[in-house]
Amino acid sequence: MTQAAVVLKAESLLRRSPKLKRHPDDGWRLAEPYPMSSALLDSFRALVQAICPPPPAPWSPEIARRVELYVRSFMQYMHPIVARALCVAIALLDWAPRFLFVSTRRLKRLDPREAGRVLARLAHARFSLLRSLVLAVRGVILSAYFDQDEVHRALGYSPIPFLTNRLSLRQRLLEKSATKSPP
Repeated sequence: MTQAAVVLKAESLLRRSPKLKRHPDDGWRLAEPYPMSSALLDSFRALVQAICPPPPAPWSPEIARRVELYVRSFMQYMHPIVARALCVAIALLDWAPRFLFVSTRRLKRLDPREAGRVLARLAHARFSLLRSLVLAVRGVILSAYFDQDEVHRALGYSPIPFLTNRLSLRQRLLEKSATKSPP
């Protein structure tokens, strides 16, 4: 079966079964985005553009906005020290080109491709701290990017088995909870 056929089959199944929607309207609310100053937010947005794959991979300002929202919302669920450390990592990576004499400009002032090259160079730096910072920030940004519907379609991936497993687990937990509740 070709990649396009797999995607069409999955989309058809999703249309026929509203329970399998990836983003159901079931009343669950996502956390508010983690608060960031405007300067830190600019640095974070530059990192998103530098880290996400370049075309022909799917990319648009809407995907960038959703990746930002996904990561910042996820940060609310992190331990406060970890979320703060991620903010510090973002700020350090923004200033790293100047500190390491790689560029006279901060990362957010560089072209996204040039910023990507600087980050690739930092990922292979002699200092393990820098390598770890790049790895951490890349990890959270790319996990958000690869969870986008457009990216799933481009990769020919459909998370139907995952969704069906999660729905059955949810149903079992709800049934278990209903049997334990007092009369």
